[in-house]
Amino acid sequence: MPAPGDVSPGGVSVPGPRQQKVDRIAELVLRDPVVFTREEAASAAGLTVDRARPYWRAMGFADVGSVAAFTAMDVQSLCLLVAWVDSGVLDEPTTIEVVRSLGQTASRLAQWQVDTMARVLAESDSPVDLDEVAEGLAGILPGLESMLVHAWRRHLAAAIGRGLAFVAEEDDAAVEPTVATVGFADIAGFTRLARAMGDEELAQMVQAFETGAADVVAAHGARLVKTLGDEVMFVARNADEALAIAQGMHALSAPGPDPLVLRIGLSTGHLVSRMGDFYGGTVNRASRLTAIARPGATLIDSATEEALADRTPYVLRHLAPRPLRGMGLVRATSVSRRRR
Repeated sequence: MPAPGDVSPGGVSVPGPRQQKVDRIAELVLRDPVVFTREEAASAAGLTVDRARPYWRAMGFADVGSVAAFTAMDVQSLCLLVAWVDSGVLDEPTTIEVVRSLGQTASRLAQWQVDTMARVLAESDSPVDLDEVAEGLAGILPGLESMLVHAWRRHLAAAIGRGLAFVAEEDDAAVEPTVATVGFADIAGFTRLARAMGDEELAQMVQAFETGAADVVAAHGARLVKTLGDEVMFVARNADEALAIAQGMHALSAPGPDPLVLRIGLSTGHLVSRMGDFYGGTVNRASRLTAIARPGATLIDSATEEALADRTPYVLRHLAPRPLRGMGLVRATSVSRRRR
């Protein structure tokens, strides 16, 4: 919502000078002015508002009513999506799914970047000068955009390499489930730490954990699926890779006096991939193992133990079977690095 501003003689609210500068920064990012209402934008793409609305909602656009809220680039993008559907390149549900993946990812990325920018500005000893912020953004936006496209192409190429390996050549509609090792890692005693630590200290610990975990996963060529505050989920190509990642995560540290102690659970089997996430019994089992692991421990299921190609770096200790919610009795194995 716009910040309160002045009121004109006609009773219309006018943004104050600060809000006007913020609006100019937003226009700088968009690169073209907001001139179209939703009706005009939809009509320019040959659609009704009702036909265009699913695309806008998938992208994460708020329903702003009949005020001007769309740019020429918004119309161009909508025309592109319509062309995909009309030409048969993609059907409408698939197109909306593609748009939703872009919208959700871009929303989180943008918020992350703005949060980082706001923190840097807040930590500065100088007062915030929005004109300087605009000038700085203008200088880095082209490079930032280039890096974003480059990173997306790199990750898309890697995902294609992983995903298309499971497409059967004789039946292009058949996709086999992925067999891999999934892992969860969470910060042990997080609730207690949240009560005992200040907000800033807690945020620094979570950031150190997420950043460190992402680096460890990337270094081994695996994939960080998602972060959930005090927990991360990752998928590795095999059990040995997943265990190496687990050991690397246990070695992470965090700023402050409190050590970073993790619980990790690994499970190997079929994974169902959907919209960048993974589902199925293998995922659930890894999550349950994480929940029962002791602080500083890694638990694996029997499938992960059987899939290990090299056990020599580790000490494996079989635990008594115990019930896991919705899975009956499960035999877990505690894994630690062998001391030299």
